[in-house]
Amino acid sequence: MTDYFRCNLFITFVFLCMLFSVLGFSYSSLNSSLAVQGSAVNDALSQKITIDAITDDNTKLLTDSLALSQLLIQTESMSSSWKSNFNYPTLIQLIFPQLAKDFSGATDLFSYQFKLRFSEKDNVMIQLLSAFTISLLIAYLLCLASVKRLFVRLENNILLEIGNTTKPKHSAFPTVTRLLAQHKAEHHKELQDQHEQIEALSKQINMDNLTGLYNRFYFRGELVDILSAKKQSQSAILALVRASALGHINKHSGFQLGDSYLKDISNMLKQCTKRYPDSQLYRVSGPDFAIIIPNMTVAVAHKLAREIKANLDEYQSLHELENVAYIGITTIHSGHQPEQVLSRADTALAKAQLEGPNYWAFQQQDSQQDNQGQSYWQDVIEDIINKRSLMLLSQPVQPIHRNMKNYQEIYTRFIGSNNAMLPTHTLFAMAQRLDYTVKLDQLIIENIISNSRTQMDGNSHWGVNLTSHSVQSSAFIVWLERLLLREPNIAANLVFEIDEIILERNIVSSKRVIDMLRRVGSRSAISKFGHGISSFKLFKELKPNYIKIDSGLIKSVTDDNASQQFLRMIVDVAHRMSCQVIAEGVEELAQKQLLESMHIDGIQGYLIARPAPLSKIAN
Repeated sequence: MTDYFRCNLFITFVFLCMLFSVLGFSYSSLNSSLAVQGSAVNDALSQKITIDAITDDNTKLLTDSLALSQLLIQTESMSSSWKSNFNYPTLIQLIFPQLAKDFSGATDLFSYQFKLRFSEKDNVMIQLLSAFTISLLIAYLLCLASVKRLFVRLENNILLEIGNTTKPKHSAFPTVTRLLAQHKAEHHKELQDQHEQIEALSKQINMDNLTGLYNRFYFRGELVDILSAKKQSQSAILALVRASALGHINKHSGFQLGDSYLKDISNMLKQCTKRYPDSQLYRVSGPDFAIIIPNMTVAVAHKLAREIKANLDEYQSLHELENVAYIGITTIHSGHQPEQVLSRADTALAKAQLEGPNYWAFQQQDSQQDNQGQSYWQDVIEDIINKRSLMLLSQPVQPIHRNMKNYQEIYTRFIGSNNAMLPTHTLFAMAQRLDYTVKLDQLIIENIISNSRTQMDGNSHWGVNLTSHSVQSSAFIVWLERLLLREPNIAANLVFEIDEIILERNIVSSKRVIDMLRRVGSRSAISKFGHGISSFKLFKELKPNYIKIDSGLIKSVTDDNASQQFLRMIVDVAHRMSCQVIAEGVEELAQKQLLESMHIDGIQGYLIARPAPLSKIAN
């Protein structure tokens, strides 16, 4: 409002200056005219005095009487005409009283001369009125221009105040500024509330309430974005982590501890992936988590999987669980289908479950069988069981000492409907998911016993692998015991191999299986032995007939002194307990020579022989 008052004061000042200038000019012009008329009056009075003097003297009366008579006649005539046309006595008396007095006292002749010289009065009044009108017009135009500038400035100030986030220190319109600030605050609060509502809804839709991770819907969208990238090729690593102990914890300890278990898994995954800034975690279902890390190499993915497994093993030992979680890893490339990638990761997860507790598996390439769904695999497995479509392979163990009998491990290959070999690892993984593992083990054992009647002699042992589900199945143990009791001669030559990790899950059920095998005359072996000091505890509890050293330990034995010392310890303890030691995965001659010096009982690996059909081995 200060600018508005300043504008009004300026306009008023200009108008008054112009008005006073016009009035001054008019007044000076009028005074000049009056001065001229005053001099005319004085001249007339002088003439009057002169005429009176002449009249008194009567010297020139005769000579001038005629001229004076004519002048008086003309004066009277003009005076009458002027009096009829000029009628401003009141104005003259009000403005110039002295002049009016002198004028009234003048004779007709002198009045005529005065009024004649005052003929410029009309021009003066016209100038006065014109100047006044022009002043008003100029003042109006100035006022209009000022108001226009005022509105422009007001508009700019309002726009500036709307754009500014802070309230200005000085404002030409404080009321408008205050209302604008109030309206802006209300509008900002309304926008903030709406933004918070949108974030809350987005969080509710895309976030998992328990773990605070993104849910399956957000995971699906992120996966589709990577796979559908058109501008540039994108790649990433996808890892599925299944918290396998959730069902057991919920059943035996309650859902509250189950929720705590899921939170612990979530925090563990966050801790392992925090070194990768682009990594993203999701909870895609009840026990399943997903990890997507863009632009990660396969080698780094393996390193991450080992780190996660180490944390899972530590958690398992701390909480005394049979297992904690499994990890299935695969690669993502733009152009693939989401179902294709998820199927590959799911297959890797199923393979990891076959390896043991907290294990991980990597599935990088697609195969025709891997890409099929569960219904496909269900039909395939049922067809194999009904048609008994399998083939037995054998890999021999080379004895080092004379007191060891011939030993050969039996492998199984499954044949599809088109007589093509099916991927054994994938088939077992899907069988485990579809609960066909026990039936497959029964089919394999029946086939081995059937072949052993014609191909096995009394001086050789056949190693038969048992899966985790079968070892933990009471129905399978009862079935196997009855089968072996019916075939005592064959049972005496069978060695049932069980992975150390499977036996560690449940010592009680493992001991029951080993004891049953002793009762029926069969032998037992702990395969993939030597993961740590806990291996000796398991060995002491179960007292198997054979232990088969893990190939990972054999691979580093020639270069690692610690591995050599650990291996010597295993051999020494085993021999003290009348247990024979077999080294698996021997592929180099240096390994064989070193193992022979350690008094290993047998060697198995590609250096000795590759797996071959059982019929060829028999021949």
